[in-house]
Amino acid sequence: MIEVEARPTTASLPLPSVPPRDLRRPALVAGALVVAGAAVLLVVAPGRGPLLAVGLLLGAPLAAGGAYLLYRRPELAPWGAVLLFSTSAELRLRVDPTVGLLKDAYVALLLALVMVYAWQRPSMLRRLRPLALPLAAFGVLVGMYVLDPAGEHGTSWLFGTRLLVQVLALLLIGILLAQRSALVQLVRALCVVLPFEAVFAWVQHAAGVQALVYGWGYEYGAQVRSTSGGGLRTSGTFEDPFQLAALAVLALALAVFVAGRQQRVLLIVSGVAVLGATSVRTAMVQAGLLLVVYAVRRGFGREAAALGAVAAVAGVLFLATTTSAVRPGAPEEPLLFTLNGRSDSWSLAVDGWQSFVTGNGVGARGTGSTRTSTGVSAPPAYDGSAPAAAFAGDPAFLDSSYAQVQSDVGIVGTAALLTALAGTAMFVVRRSRDGRDDAAWAACGVLAVSLVDWIGRSSLASYTTGFLTLYVLGVLLGAVRTKEQLTCQPTPNRRRRRGTACGWPASGWPRRWCRGCWAGWSASCW
Repeated sequence: MIEVEARPTTASLPLPSVPPRDLRRPALVAGALVVAGAAVLLVVAPGRGPLLAVGLLLGAPLAAGGAYLLYRRPELAPWGAVLLFSTSAELRLRVDPTVGLLKDAYVALLLALVMVYAWQRPSMLRRLRPLALPLAAFGVLVGMYVLDPAGEHGTSWLFGTRLLVQVLALLLIGILLAQRSALVQLVRALCVVLPFEAVFAWVQHAAGVQALVYGWGYEYGAQVRSTSGGGLRTSGTFEDPFQLAALAVLALALAVFVAGRQQRVLLIVSGVAVLGATSVRTAMVQAGLLLVVYAVRRGFGREAAALGAVAAVAGVLFLATTTSAVRPGAPEEPLLFTLNGRSDSWSLAVDGWQSFVTGNGVGARGTGSTRTSTGVSAPPAYDGSAPAAAFAGDPAFLDSSYAQVQSDVGIVGTAALLTALAGTAMFVVRRSRDGRDDAAWAACGVLAVSLVDWIGRSSLASYTTGFLTLYVLGVLLGAVRTKEQLTCQPTPNRRRRRGTACGWPASGWPRRWCRGCWAGWSASCW
């Protein structure tokens, strides 16, 4: 284990800063524009105008201050990501649906910061070289979504492509922005958010179904669900219990591999409490998979393989002996043959050879098919009627990220996605083979549970699960790469000397004699 509270012994150069200038005139101009925008909102939107105007007047200074803080302290980006992505659904319900636009603005802000740093220091892009294969494959996937060979560039295409580009941008942001120090802040942010989510989820349990639906305004079938045995599933501040369970699994992965002792205890206790409140069976399987990865990390590979084989056999027996109906009134069938209707849903991704090759079009089926307007969608809320349930056989219910990609862009996109995931897996496995890099093992855990989660997740870019998952994975990949750069490797024909972090004198040697510092831009080795 590593204590993430500790700072690396060899710190990278501080990010370049903009020379001080007189900001009074630009600040006055920006303030005038904000006031003018608030006045326009009052005139254009008489109903919601006052609320939007107040939000603009209060939010614009906060946004400007937050952007400047992130420019000076980019390692604080995980706080904004975790807090915003976790509470967005509740804020949309309690405040206004337009709060959902904050996630798009935050992703755009982080991407702009990365572009600024890359322009000021192009050498930072060298960190992407070991990940060239998966990043190129992701680029092919994005290109297929942009081209959309079998569909039309309409609302559904815009919805599906935008979400995919955003989550892949978050992966890139996590790799490039602040790396190791961002991992420290990510663990701290989860230590604040996950305990709150656990307490809030059990408060919802104590309130009961009637109070949550008729009093709190949640929608039964969205934020409030029931298990097959009649138990209650709550979602905390998320839009459904599955997203909250996914957050708990991510936190458990960080707790097992990279968190400090006290942080580990807090995250594990909170994660178990969340899994108990959500009762998501897939999340419990993912937690077991994390234990297998941890056993391999501790040197119990054979025992972990045996345990995994026993668990697989037990799972097959459970599926073969448990029956379920894919829809109300349908005959019950063994889960092994229907996977609770998922096999019927997945079959909708392919209609024939043409659909297999080119897909059905981005958003033609699955989650994007329900979007008919480019406006801001309303959050799930109780409106006096029961929501229409989506069962197996509904074109809007593919229930698999892999099936969604196949339906959107065909076999080329599916091959690109699988290549990207395989390349990422190869990278983290290679980095974790020496057993010393806990960030690499955490990345192995997050990638392993994500591969399982995406089997039954509606979309790779589902909000908020996809946003959090790929951002956390990016931060871990960036931490792995940074640790590799900060490990100095002197050439064998030169004797190691004292006085610097890598053993070389501070001056008198050309840069080529210290490969690690050359890659990591370390000032203490020159």
